[in-house]
Amino acid sequence: MKLPPVKKRKIVVIFSGGLGDTLLYVPLLKELKKKQFHITTLFFSADENDCLFDRNLYDRKVHIRSKAGLLCYAIKNTLHFANFYVNHLAGGRLTALAARICSARTTRCGEPQSDHTRRIRSVPVVSSLTYAEQNLNLLFTAANARIKDIRNFQFEDPELNAGLINALPIGVSTPYFIVQVSSGNNRTPFKNWPITSWIALLQRATADFKDLHFLVIGDATEIVYLEQLSRLQSANCNILIGKTSVSQVFNLLAGSNGYIGLDSGIMHMAVALKKRTVSIFGASNDKLLAYNLLDPDGHAVITAPIYCRPCSSWKNANTSRVTNPLLCPDYACLNNISVETVYQTITDHFGLSR
Repeated sequence: MKLPPVKKRKIVVIFSGGLGDTLLYVPLLKELKKKQFHITTLFFSADENDCLFDRNLYDRKVHIRSKAGLLCYAIKNTLHFANFYVNHLAGGRLTALAARICSARTTRCGEPQSDHTRRIRSVPVVSSLTYAEQNLNLLFTAANARIKDIRNFQFEDPELNAGLINALPIGVSTPYFIVQVSSGNNRTPFKNWPITSWIALLQRATADFKDLHFLVIGDATEIVYLEQLSRLQSANCNILIGKTSVSQVFNLLAGSNGYIGLDSGIMHMAVALKKRTVSIFGASNDKLLAYNLLDPDGHAVITAPIYCRPCSSWKNANTSRVTNPLLCPDYACLNNISVETVYQTITDHFGLSR
């Protein structure tokens, strides 16, 4: 197949969500690279959302923190790109304006609007597609956007840096698991299993498996859990909340035996690193975000059999009880998951024996 000129292969993919939202773009980036596009990944966020630690996925990275910065970047690169890819998270007038300035065409997720022209291609939302498949639908038809292989999400050549781990104020011994007790920068309580349950689980696991280490990670927004977690008097449990960068967590995950936690960006990162996972899903939609259906041997998902979940979902949300998951009166989808259920799932999935 004859390739178009290099100028017509320069494209932009914008990332304005969190770590998990970024990693759900990996299948699309892989397909774009197969077609030999020159990819600029544009990270537009006040938070640290760059987790594409694999040079095979992009040609250039750009980080922009402010709205003015995005507009300046677009003007500086007027009509420099052939296409500007925008998913459902990166909508808005400013993004649309920046795309029109710096790119000959915009491909975006959403129903066609009055401005739908040759320069703007709108890809409709397909309810049956997972989030990653919806991103892939920006390039392919819905039928061809189906993902059937877990390898579509995995990094081929992750950029590892052991020095980042050595800089941590702990002595990391192997084997160890990464544990995450809070998700969504602690702004999504409908994803978080109760901290008292995590403490009970860790007390049991550290007592039963003294030859294993459990590293509890989290960002600075989650330090509110430190006082409660300090009750853990286990030599084989290290609390690293607020002490690690995204790059350090990435390298810790790379050397781990797996991930135990929640629906989070770190879960998606573990998948990218070919690690096995056990994840608790509360109000969010595991059918659209999890990996157990694609790879049941590698990934286990724990949910409560409750009629009103998932109520937190960009599409297919269950609104039979609440329309806003933050207004749920009891988070029953999380509180009804027992410590015994999680403990048994972990021991079975990872093949742990006392």
